[in-house]
Amino acid sequence: MASCGICTADEALDQQIERFWRLEETTAATDNNFTQAEKRCETHFIQTTTRDSIGRFVVWLPFKEAPTCLGESKDIAFRRFIALERRLANSPDLKKLYKQFIEEYLQLGHMQEVSLSQIAKPYYFLPHHCIQKPDSSTTKLRVVFDASAKTSTNLSLYDILSTGPTIQDDVFSMLLRFRMPRYVFTTDIEKIYRQELINEEDQQFQLIWWRSSSNDALKCFKLQTVTYGTTSASYLATKCLQALAQDNKKRFPLGSTALLRSFYVDDVLTGSDKIAELMTTPSEWQTILQQGSFKLRKWCANHASILKGILLEDRETELDFSSNVDEHIKTVGLTWMPKSDQLCVKTSWIEKVRATKRSAYSDIAHLFDPLGIKAPVSVVAKIFLQKLWELKLDWDATLPQEMQTTWLKYRKGLQSLNNIKIDRHIFSHRSPKNIQYHIFADASEKAYGAAVYVRSVNSDNSITVLLLCSKSRVAPSKQTKLAQQATIPRLELCAACLATELLLRLQKDLKIHNEATFLWTDSEIVFA
Repeated sequence: MASCGICTADEALDQQIERFWRLEETTAATDNNFTQAEKRCETHFIQTTTRDSIGRFVVWLPFKEAPTCLGESKDIAFRRFIALERRLANSPDLKKLYKQFIEEYLQLGHMQEVSLSQIAKPYYFLPHHCIQKPDSSTTKLRVVFDASAKTSTNLSLYDILSTGPTIQDDVFSMLLRFRMPRYVFTTDIEKIYRQELINEEDQQFQLIWWRSSSNDALKCFKLQTVTYGTTSASYLATKCLQALAQDNKKRFPLGSTALLRSFYVDDVLTGSDKIAELMTTPSEWQTILQQGSFKLRKWCANHASILKGILLEDRETELDFSSNVDEHIKTVGLTWMPKSDQLCVKTSWIEKVRATKRSAYSDIAHLFDPLGIKAPVSVVAKIFLQKLWELKLDWDATLPQEMQTTWLKYRKGLQSLNNIKIDRHIFSHRSPKNIQYHIFADASEKAYGAAVYVRSVNSDNSITVLLLCSKSRVAPSKQTKLAQQATIPRLELCAACLATELLLRLQKDLKIHNEATFLWTDSEIVFA
């Protein structure tokens, strides 16, 4: 992912690293044990959210602190914009894409010019920069609004907004369920964050500076929709989807239930073993979501019948199931080949002659692997990261020669991951009559992990065994007190605990209770 403008590179890298480690958690992302702050956020949404004349949701920003605590932000955003403008002047192609993005915002009514003299304090200016997405089939560049920019009181809009409770399942749960049904499809909601209006009184906390040319007068605009980059954006958008699903439970029970379980932010992954049942879902979803002015696009499926009635312009790709060409589709961090119905790993690395702590961390952050398909490879990166952290190097310092050689060799070897393909359907498009779950736990002095395999006896008496998911952990650093207690027997126990946590996740996410389940270890200590 490339960046431009005044990108807070360290913050972006921190977020990527955080996501990398967060994926290794085995506890469920959602539960009903909301904190008092989260309960207040839920109540605030219910009491303040309305719908306009065409059905669009109108929401209020869920402040956890009074916005009067915000200080001066106008000048900070102005300086950031001038610096951005200089950088765009040196890249005409980038400037063109940036300008197109902002002009679309205006044309769609998602932002409006305002006179700052008519806006009473407090208000907040959002600095902005861009992220390039060359692999995207739709948006090649996205402008990101920086709600975390501090004001003169050292507080930002991001600081004083509530995050809201987590009300969607996490990516691990979504992908687990995606591997179970025989027939599946994917889609997403177009511009999900910009389909909900912000109440007019709160729009003054979403001001930006903009002009198309440095020869023009600088103008002030207010963003009128939920803004990507604010603390509460994900919660507000997701809550509106849930409200639509709840409103349509009686009229469209199948579609509304699938809607509640099948979304990860704006991405959809769902399926069924009965193709006739799955074929009714797209039309129901479109009817439900149109009520809130949401549009589904980038449809893709592993069977041509599912896409009947979907316009070509709304499909991810023009799949020809009669040809030998298999398209690659990005879906929630994985690459899916819908025709062969396989998951594959795609890595694209730029050759580097010099490795730094920053570049190594950035490389590691891109090893996005929610299901742990490439865990034997990514755990090597985790161990390297741990050693790198112990050196306490500056971010841009060149790594010691031995570590640099090791890392560059590792990076080059990642290219071989492009040859890995596994069946998306855990039963390889067969009908299982007997299913067993086998969870293996093991440890070494450097790391420990657990892996889940599914063994199925199929209706034709064939046997299929496939990896469903795995998780790994590095052993405590030798520089910590905890490492003194991290004996091999203790790490074997940690691996067994990890295997048990994975089993609990499977029981929750896949509703497995009656199937035979086996937990395996080669450690006598664990048995004892």
